Parts: sequence; structure tokens; C-alpha cells
Amino acid sequence: MIEYRAFRNDDPPRLADVWRTADLGPCGFQPMTSAWLEACVFSKPYFDRDGLVVALDGERVVGFAHAGFGPSADHSAIDTALGTTMLVVVVPHEQHAAIGDALLARCEDYLRRRGTRTLMGGATPNLGGFYLGLYGGSNLPGLLDSSPHMQQVFRRAGYVEAERLAVMRRPLAGFRPPVSRLQLSIRRATTLRVIDEPARRDWWEAATTTGIALRRYELRDESEKILGSGTFWDMQPLATAWGVHAAGLMRIDIDDGRRRLGYANYLLAEALHDLAQEGVALAESHVSEANEAAIKLFFKLGFEATSHGTVYRRP
Repeated sequence: MIEYRAFRNDDPPRLADVWRTADLGPCGFQPMTSAWLEACVFSKPYFDRDGLVVALDGERVVGFAHAGFGPSADHSAIDTALGTTMLVVVVPHEQHAAIGDALLARCEDYLRRRGTRTLMGGATPNLGGFYLGLYGGSNLPGLLDSSPHMQQVFRRAGYVEAERLAVMRRPLAGFRPPVSRLQLSIRRATTLRVIDEPARRDWWEAATTTGIALRRYELRDESEKILGSGTFWDMQPLATAWGVHAAGLMRIDIDDGRRRLGYANYLLAEALHDLAQEGVALAESHVSEANEAAIKLFFKLGFEATSHGTVYRRP
């Protein structure tokens, strides 16, 4: 008989074994270790043992699921009104589907007890806050199409698609920024600042990016006003498992008055050129398929959609 309980301090080695055994697809870091789980999951200041449900067949751990929350509006604390089950990981087992369904149901119960009014499936940059670098790539993409077993768990429970995300990649060997009159005029009027290990913008960013290397590119005018910025990170440990030096674009922000005027194109192109000069071989970003302007920008700069992920919502 399968039993279920909350996370215990002696679980990490067995959870790492479940991760190694389950089929998470090419965007699940392997080989998983308890040390990496500690760094990317258990050490987070908002980790709650009751939100990580473990399934056991006798003494053997055969699966786990993890539920969590996003930040408050000002990104200064956790807001439990919106909750998600980030992952449902099950080893090959004769009761595979039933175990996954039961894990999800227990995560939903946990979220409701904490006050969640909207139940989601999959992690995103502003929902969940765990597994960056272990699953998904440059950011948290919901549940990838390369993890069909996890997607099926949510579909069986009646979840529907809330958002589709495209995983965009571009090799950087020989990358050169595009040249146009618009780009040259922006170059003459601005300065690009490169900041390694920038100060985190708020508590949520600090909590979710602790332990990873950030690089921020800031575009400033003559008065030193920031017109836009792009934040990348060194995609460890996934990039090491892939055997490539990769940088992930976490966010790009353009001042409201400068949008759709070529600044995002210029900033991103200059940042990619700088990363290529530093020896980075691959750039990756996740983009909502509903954001047609962003999709168009990435295609213009030579990115290709290599995978897709889905964020689910329970009606």
C-alpha cells in the first residue's frame, strides 16, 4: 500500500534518487544529488516541509510533489492567496498514475489550508520560487512538453492551460549585433553598463537567486537615467550537464517611454555580443507565447523555439 507524508530531514538522498530514476526530460538536471536539492530547494527561506509531500511503497520513496507560493505585490513576502504545485515526480511504478494523482491532491489540500484561492500547476519566475537551475533552463517554464507524465497528472485532475511558454535559444558563436540607423542613434545617445553581482532589487529576487551568479546590463542616457536593463545568470548546474557554457535571460525591462523604439533590441543584442566575447556559447530565454512583440524580437535576433512549457490553472 502506498503511504504519504510530509518531508523529513532524512529524505534528501532518497528524493535525489527519485529524481534520477524518473523521466524528467532533457531539461531536468542529472545526475541529481542531495547537495543540489539543498542549494536550490531546502535552503530557501520560505521552504515549508508540509508543502513537500513524499510517497512511499514500504520503505522505498517512489515519488514526491512540491507546492509553494509567489510573492506579495511589493515582492517583500510570500502571498499564499495564489499557490501552485510545481512538480509531481514519480518513479516507474505499476501505480504510477495513481501515485501522481494522490500527490497532487495532497498538495492541493496543503495549499487550501494555507489560504490559497487559486490553484495553479507548474512553477514560473513569480510563482513557486524553487528548482531554478534544476528544471526548465533559463527560468521556470511551468511544465515542459518533454515531461508528459507530469502534464498528464494535472490534466487528469481537471486543470486547464493558463499560459504557454516558448523556450528560446540561440548559439552565440560569431554573434554580431545588427547594424541600422536606429541602432547607431541609440548607441550615440546611451552608455551600456555591465554590472556583475548587482544588488538584488527586492526580497523575492534575493531569495530566489541566492547562490547564483547574476550579470546586469543597464542602458543609461547622458544624465545617467536608466532607460532599460537586462539580467542574465550563469545557468548552473544545468549548463554543466549539457556540456556548454550557457547564460539565461531572467528579465528585460525597458522604461515605459522607450518601449517599441528599438531599445530592447539594442540592449539585448549588445548584451549577447558581450556574453559571446566572454566565451558564453548559448543564450536562452523563456517567453510567453501571448507576448507577440517579445517573440518577434527574439526571432529577429536569431533565436529559435526549442521547447514549450505549460502553466496550468484549476477552474
